[in-house]
Amino acid sequence: MQDNTLRQSLKQRHITMIALGGVIGAGLFVGSGAIIATAGPAAILSYLIGGVIVTLVMFMLGEMASRNPDSGSFSTYASSYLGEWAGFAVGWLYWFKSMMTITVEAILLGAILHDFLPWLPVWGGALFMLVTLIASNAYSVRSFGEAEYWLSFAKVATIIVFMALGASILLGFQPRIPAPGLVNLTDHGGFMPNGVSPVLAGVMVVIFSLGGSEIAAVAAGESENPSRNVIRAIKSVIVRVMVFYVGSVSILILCMPWTDKVNLKSPYVSLFGMAGFTGAAVAMKIVLFVSFMSVMNSFLFSNSRMLFSLSQRGHAPAMFGRTNAKGVPMNALVLCLAICVSILGIHFVSGGDLFLMLAKSSGAFVMIVWIFIIVAHFAMRRQTKHEQRDPTAFRAWFYPVSNWVALLALVAVLGSQAFNPDSRFQFWFTVLTALAIVAAYFLRRRQPSFGQAAGAKGR
Repeated sequence: MQDNTLRQSLKQRHITMIALGGVIGAGLFVGSGAIIATAGPAAILSYLIGGVIVTLVMFMLGEMASRNPDSGSFSTYASSYLGEWAGFAVGWLYWFKSMMTITVEAILLGAILHDFLPWLPVWGGALFMLVTLIASNAYSVRSFGEAEYWLSFAKVATIIVFMALGASILLGFQPRIPAPGLVNLTDHGGFMPNGVSPVLAGVMVVIFSLGGSEIAAVAAGESENPSRNVIRAIKSVIVRVMVFYVGSVSILILCMPWTDKVNLKSPYVSLFGMAGFTGAAVAMKIVLFVSFMSVMNSFLFSNSRMLFSLSQRGHAPAMFGRTNAKGVPMNALVLCLAICVSILGIHFVSGGDLFLMLAKSSGAFVMIVWIFIIVAHFAMRRQTKHEQRDPTAFRAWFYPVSNWVALLALVAVLGSQAFNPDSRFQFWFTVLTALAIVAAYFLRRRQPSFGQAAGAKGR
């Protein structure tokens, strides 16, 4: 008989690598150049500020996850500490956001395959990668973990090689490139040549790039020792942000002037090329392919687990709360495949302008999810303040100051979109979607069967 439960099949090494490689993608390899080109050397501050916000939020998530590791993660915690409406809203918001991310990654993968195999149309490559990675997820939880382990390993290895190369340039060990010293921090208009505004705009891009940090908490729920593994995964956020993002971006800024717009279009390729690696462009395209695969693979996993959790709590049809003999929520994966194929069809038939505009909203959805995490952590601390806590238990740093700092920063960044003509549509689309999902919960509550279904799932 099928017990419709998830399996704790992931090992510590899987969770660690999912955490380390979960946010390393195009946002770092390509997007960093755009931030540097507008903010100048002060782009380092954009990454520091964004990194601090992400670290604080993930530590709050880590404290809640260590108390109750669950595949529904932040959606479950929102339900527990804020009410069922909050869990419903944040769960469906995240599911909707991850569906857009999966489809975008499929399109990007299809484009790279088309570059290498011109006879293969972009839509064909996108469909092939979507089916391949869903098959990997469907086979077993362990197959997902192994695939993500090696994909993340390749990304981490690339960053390490890049940072070693950058350090050798700065120390004068590369005969092709004179050691630049610190001149690129102060020349060409100074450290902050264009003022504070581009730095703050850069923070928004950094937060968008770091969306996905929360996946480690979802995956830890299916590991051998969830409470311990989720803490290790969350703590690695500091390593990810400060070393891979702040560290590698600092090397870029020190090695090339921010006014070099041409090289900053693809900064990592440019630096490898400057050091004499003639195949840098092809190699980096392969790394980007791996990065897109990794992001898509991770979001397929978290998307299906979120829908499974919503179903288990009575917030989605019961069929999506079922698993196969290997503990995989197959119905949730099949729905993901059907919707993504439909979106791909609309995208390629219509030319994709509308869909790509909607896809840019994914960062705003992430920020709303993080705001829910912060508020849920506030509520959790208040509701448990009289409990006798284990002194060795993990606790988020600097509560409640950290909560207020992160909350105000996210609200400011999200609100700034409303005043920027380039992001105003995404802002209102996100706000209206969130309000529609909340309204759907309260409309559904009026149905006589709602309370019975939710109660049955909760038992």
